[in-house]
Parts: sequence; structure tokens; C-alpha cells
Amino acid sequence: MRPTLEDATPGDLSFALPYRYISDILEMLEALDSLCLGLYSRDTLLYGVEVKFYSSRPRLGKDLQADIPGLYAVGDGAGITRGLVQASASGIVAARSILQQSK
Repeated sequence: MRPTLEDATPGDLSFALPYRYISDILEMLEALDSLCLGLYSRDTLLYGVEVKFYSSRPRLGKDLQADIPGLYAVGDGAGITRGLVQASASGIVAARSILQQSK
């Protein structure tokens, strides 16, 4: 098997899609196997979309501190940035706030 999209990074679609979607995809592949023998195989490679969950955003102050004192939401997984550069910058914003409070 040789992927056609060489820049793609393999992953597990079950981390991004609900179980029902995965089971429907597998059921479809199994049904299509009768038309195109070999499609329902462990070597079949599916391309999925990149998934980022931006909708869950914690309520934060300008310093990225949450409603819980001392808890900061920073980085790519916090839902407040749109890329690695912004995620890195959010860590700097939080660190500066922590340093200011310790003075």
C-alpha cells in the first residue's frame, strides 16, 4: 500500500469522529467490497479531515486566567488559539501575568 497524499500524517479517525460514524463507514466499506473486491481490507487507507475543537472556549481574563484563581488556559489545546505561534504566545502572556503576581 502506498498513500497518494504523501504529506498526510496517519491517525485514528475514531479519535475525531463519533462511534456511529466509524461503524457506518466500516459498514459501507464492507458493502462496497462486493463491488470492488479487496476494498474492505486492513490495508485500506482513508483520509479524514483535520479536527480541532474551537467551540469549547473557557471564560478567561486578558491574562488567560480562568475563573479559578491560578488556573491558566494556554496552548493549542485550550481552544483560544488558531495555531502553534499563537499557542506559544499565549504561554508567554500567562507567564508574564504569573510573574507580575509574584512580585
